Order: sequence, then structure tokens, then C-alpha cells
Amino acid sequence: MGMAALGLAVMAVLASLTVIGIPFAILIGLAAAICGLIGRGRVKRGETDEGGPALAGLIVGTTVAVVCLGLTAWFVNGLSHLHDRPEDLVSKGAKYGGTPLAAGQTARYRDGLRVTVGKARRVPNLPGDVALGKDELTYEFAVTYVNDQKKSVRLASNGIDMEQKVLPGNLTPAGPMSPTFDRKNPWFPDDLAPHQKVTVKLHVNVPPGSTDLDFTCSPTDYRDDAHWVLSLR
Repeated sequence: MGMAALGLAVMAVLASLTVIGIPFAILIGLAAAICGLIGRGRVKRGETDEGGPALAGLIVGTTVAVVCLGLTAWFVNGLSHLHDRPEDLVSKGAKYGGTPLAAGQTARYRDGLRVTVGKARRVPNLPGDVALGKDELTYEFAVTYVNDQKKSVRLASNGIDMEQKVLPGNLTPAGPMSPTFDRKNPWFPDDLAPHQKVTVKLHVNVPPGSTDLDFTCSPTDYRDDAHWVLSLR
């Protein structure tokens, strides 16, 4: 059994040299290890003197099987992530089929970009708001970007690609539009530098009786949209 173990171990090594042969190398390596164990048992019982080949077959066969199993697991894992994109969401909050995030929760992307939307709070109507409707109320909420990676990120046109719906009624708010406020308050940059954090305050005008703001945004083009529902009560 010692020579058989050694022979199988050599075959396992040769099989492992090709991609196609790796699955066979696992089986042959395991067979070599089993034969080596049996051979070592016979040596201890004095039935054979092939202790050296049996030990070599056991060690080499086990090593080949373990290495090939690791390579196979790595390959399968790589295939499972073949279509992953840096712009994919890796947290809750996907726009389609996911659970919306609540105020204060963070959407995380695979490339290290993070977006947090804060609580909506009632504020006075913005000065010079030309889009303010009769009896409409103004709410303010903060959107924070964090670029947790070593390279810059080019933001979407105007810094954010967003969609807002006021509930109930699924209404699209028309404002606010306040040049006076915009001139005095910071906005998103064109690019987010490595490890840069930016917070911008957004506003929305809603009719009386509104309960929630359905807010969807993407910080860059071709990125998964993240989805929040902010309470207006």
C-alpha cells in the first residue's frame, strides 16, 4: 500500500497542473492519503516495510487535495461575484424589491461610498421661494456623502440624482425654488475626494396632511438607487 500511495500522490500532482485536472487531483490525492494511512497501519503491525513511501504518499496526497480544494473554492467564489459592480448596493435600501431605509440610516455601496439621509423636520418657508403653493409646509433634511476609498468619485449632474414623492397621494413636489437660499448655502461638489465627507440640506414643500416623503437618490450615474421613507409627522 505504501508504493500505491506514493504512485497515487505523484498522479495527483500531475493532474493538479491543469485546470481540467484539478477535480481529479482532489480525488486522487484523497485516495493517496487513504492508502498512505492504511500503509502506515500495516507498517506498525509489521506486515510491510514500505513505511517511507506510505508516509510520502500520505503527506503529498493530503497536500494536493487541500490545495486543490482551496483553488476550487476560490474559483467558485469568483464566479459567484463575476457580475458584481463597485456601484452595487451592499446594504438594505434598494429601490426595487428592497426594504426602504428610515431617517438616519445609511446606504452602503461596494466601492466604499456611503449615503445617509437624516430626519425631515419642519422649517419656515424659504425666503423668495417662487414654487411655494398655498398653505404648503416646508421640511428640511440632510443628505451626507462619505467617500470611504482612496480615489475620487465623480458625482452625478448637480451632485445628486433624486426622486421625491409625497405621501399619501404619491405627489411629486414642485419646490422649493429659492435663489436667495441657494446663493447662501453650500451644495454638492463635482467630485468627492478620497475620504471626503459632504453634507447638504435639502428642502421639500408639501401640502397640509402629508405623512411621509418617499425619497430615492443616487450620488453618481449608473449606480443603484437607494430608497428612504422619511416621516413628516
